Amino acid sequence: MEKRFRHEYKYIINSGFYHILRQRLKAAMRPDPNGENGVYRITSLYFDDIYRSAYNDKALGLDSRKKYRVRYYDLSPELIRLEVKEKKGDMVCKRSSRLSVEEYKMLLDGKRHFLKEKGSAAEEFYISDRAVKLSPSVLVDYRREAYVCRAGNVRITFDTELKTSPQLDALCGSSEFYSVFENGEIILEVKYDSFIPSHIQALLSGIPITRESVSKFVLCTDKSPEAAKCAFGA
Repeated sequence: MEKRFRHEYKYIINSGFYHILRQRLKAAMRPDPNGENGVYRITSLYFDDIYRSAYNDKALGLDSRKKYRVRYYDLSPELIRLEVKEKKGDMVCKRSSRLSVEEYKMLLDGKRHFLKEKGSAAEEFYISDRAVKLSPSVLVDYRREAYVCRAGNVRITFDTELKTSPQLDALCGSSEFYSVFENGEIILEVKYDSFIPSHIQALLSGIPITRESVSKFVLCTDKSPEAAKCAFGA
């Protein structure tokens, strides 16, 4: 299967800039058909190897890196995906395999043999796991508001309420979540294929925002020790 890379740019903005940009985008783009008016909750369980390669590669700013995660929506087991996110510079490629609830639980229990029969991202996970032993690392949870444009396959999202939890299986129904940002910061992401229409570029102009190397995975990993202390009273 041929890899298809897209442009991905990230920014951290405050609530004031969010409200300005949101009003602009609502007038020119349509809400993502997923969720309610383009709004839904995303929960991702990231995996890392015995060398913490995913975390360290991001911390070191390596140009080429890869992460594995299981993702589901609105804390529902209805749609569970095993995903590979590969990044090369500003370009990102995502591949996924759908998991049943039973397969998801097997994955968390360290039973991976079934993955080699599913192809795509699942097989890629299986090969990496055999080489460096992948295990659950950190839970990332947030609320996403997404807008899309067919021209250029543009997708602009606002990610709010970024949280993590010491309980890595949020589908079990007993997870407590802890906020990562202290001042309600919002992560703005702009993604597109080969071009972004000029009228959408204009919507993003006039606001003093700066591209940043933002990783929810790293932010939540750094917050995890504090969240564990709060959860277990240490």
